Amino acid sequence: MVRKKSEWVNEFKAFVKKHPELIQAVREQKRSWKDVFDEYLLLGEHHEVWKQYGVTSDDEPRKKPKGANEIMRALDFISNIDANEMQEHLNSFNGVLTNIQDLIVQFKPQPEQSQQQPFYNIPDGQQMNHAFQSSPYFRRD
Repeated sequence: MVRKKSEWVNEFKAFVKKHPELIQAVREQKRSWKDVFDEYLLLGEHHEVWKQYGVTSDDEPRKKPKGANEIMRALDFISNIDANEMQEHLNSFNGVLTNIQDLIVQFKPQPEQSQQQPFYNIPDGQQMNHAFQSSPYFRRD
């Protein structure tokens, strides 16, 4: 999400009002407010750089982004997975799938296997050699 400059300025003003020690530190160190604002934009209000101004970030805990709890629970779950146990479960699941496939094949009606006719017609009773011998296109030399 892109913020407007005025939103950043308003947040920075609230940050300065919340930490009046910042005003005194800026005056003593003879820093420009533009430099301080740039640091605020780049580093955020919970960075360690504010300690040099006497600002402690322990006043307000960091806000977690939406979905952070779900991500942390998922990562915790993944970290507790035993790879060997997971492999055993996957192998047993693979065996179950193989058994299901075998059952499906066993109970699936088999199509009738009809005799496949060759691409050329040989009259019944004649052998293949005779068909080629009588053809004018095949010569036997």
